[in-house]
Amino acid sequence: MRSKINILGSPVNNCEDSIVSQLKEDKKNVKRLKKDDNRSDNKTNINHVIIEKIGPQFLDGVTKLTYVPGYNGDYIRFDEIIQKNQLKSAFFCAMTIEFSWLLENLPKNISIVVAKHWDPENGDSQGVFCIPNTNILLVHPPMSSMGHGCFHAKLMILIYDEWIRVVISSANLISHDWEISENIVFIQDFPRYNENNIINNDLHLFAKELKDYLLAMGLKSHIIDKLPQYDYSKAKAIIIPSIPGAYKGIDDVKKYGHGRLSQIVKNICEYEDVELECQSSSLGSITPEFLNEFYRSAKGLDPYIIPKQRKSKRDKEQFEENESPGPSQPSQPSQSPQALQQPQPLPPITIVFPTNKTVLNSKYTFAGAGPLCFSKKCYEQITFPKEILRKCESNRNGILMHTKFLLARFIRPSPDQLEEKRLLEQEQNRQIKINKRKIIKNKYDSDESATDSDVADVDIQETITEENILDLSQDTVTDDVHDVQGDNNIVGWYYCGSHNFTESAWGKLNVSRDTKEIQLKIYNWELGIFLPITKLRDDDDKENNIGEQRDWFRDHGVPVSYKRPPNPYEESDIPWYFLWSLVFSWVVIDV
Repeated sequence: MRSKINILGSPVNNCEDSIVSQLKEDKKNVKRLKKDDNRSDNKTNINHVIIEKIGPQFLDGVTKLTYVPGYNGDYIRFDEIIQKNQLKSAFFCAMTIEFSWLLENLPKNISIVVAKHWDPENGDSQGVFCIPNTNILLVHPPMSSMGHGCFHAKLMILIYDEWIRVVISSANLISHDWEISENIVFIQDFPRYNENNIINNDLHLFAKELKDYLLAMGLKSHIIDKLPQYDYSKAKAIIIPSIPGAYKGIDDVKKYGHGRLSQIVKNICEYEDVELECQSSSLGSITPEFLNEFYRSAKGLDPYIIPKQRKSKRDKEQFEENESPGPSQPSQPSQSPQALQQPQPLPPITIVFPTNKTVLNSKYTFAGAGPLCFSKKCYEQITFPKEILRKCESNRNGILMHTKFLLARFIRPSPDQLEEKRLLEQEQNRQIKINKRKIIKNKYDSDESATDSDVADVDIQETITEENILDLSQDTVTDDVHDVQGDNNIVGWYYCGSHNFTESAWGKLNVSRDTKEIQLKIYNWELGIFLPITKLRDDDDKENNIGEQRDWFRDHGVPVSYKRPPNPYEESDIPWYFLWSLVFSWVVIDV
């Protein structure tokens, strides 16, 4: 058995040479294992003889996990998505692309548009470029002007004679993501309008959002001109896009990232109590503030109020009194304002991410972990909520995941909880009137002139200020109380796509220094889909059995890639973090 680098404990000094050596060894093992998998496929699957189906295959829309050699099941291969012999033109976008691998899987001499991440340090620039002596149009979309960020969306728009296929996934266009890692794809076909049909000038929302996304990348006509030729009336999924920018005002906040998620949930299946499970292949600096902000959106509550709990003046005085040095005590440095804040309670969210042990015991070890990204520095921050981490272990033993899921299950309250909620809403309605009156007073500088009738005529969204927003605590956030709940047949929802569970992908709320408006800052290009989960006949019998050891989401048709319910980290467990850029560049270029 080969030796493994000691990365379970403290990092080894000057271990770069050892890492490179280990990667070279992993490269040999990957090639050997892939050959073994192919031999196994030859025996059990007759070498995957492709009998290409004719015509559209996914008119009803489907979410599937990608095939990995050596594992049989209801998985989908790249060639099954492409239907090479019938493909006429195509649009692809991903963060990383292996052009040699991609072109091998496409028919020759078709028109191809490719959008990908780019780096000015490599001499790249924003724009649309024709690659000389090829039929490829290359797109470098606008990147964030606020600093860091990347083009991380994964989208295919495939054009055939009689239909168009839309594929939204977590997979890059590289052999690694289709042969080693586990990924998730949503696919739906849309038929071409008949000649007798009158094509409405107004695009269906699904197609309109695709069009807007392509326009934002910098495309003007390629692919876009073809979208109106197809019927999207049976579109199954709702698109959730992220585009880099600082989006000011309520309307713009609700277009992208978790602001968009909030609007979708609110419109079709808002519910007060939700358990949320977030599986991600990359993590960043996660704080209780971000978790609470995201959880509001996951429940369908308006995201434009930033709850902020602060100690009262009396609490601060008591804190200072307790912390003041006595006669024999040395003086201590003064506490920062952050240290005086009460910690925010965590919402019912868990984060699913692999441990070091899971990665080191996986089939491809370092090579398989290439796309996994997490910083030790982020994990060791005092604000990182370690207690909500759960193990990410594939249902296909030994495989690592590049999937991204949000799994939401509604929890129906008991009669006593409903009565408690009713009484709470009464109190909250009273508090919101008080808060609105304060806002009016601040705006119009009138002490007692604001009455209840004045309050009713004023739109709180127009009068919100930075001070008002930050002073509203969770106990008085009530602008989102609704009398009408969503569809009673909807018992949850799920998301899959390119969004990792990070602020860069989903966005973070703050207040614009210039305009004092609420704004959502997003750094990455991302794309994913939202699908509601509908009630099954026997759900009522199992409604409150939240902790039962079974996969509720798989029972409801969600192709979850990992073992559920996921187990908590053990005391000795730490998440996987590694020299991601070194590993992944090696995997992309050389495997």
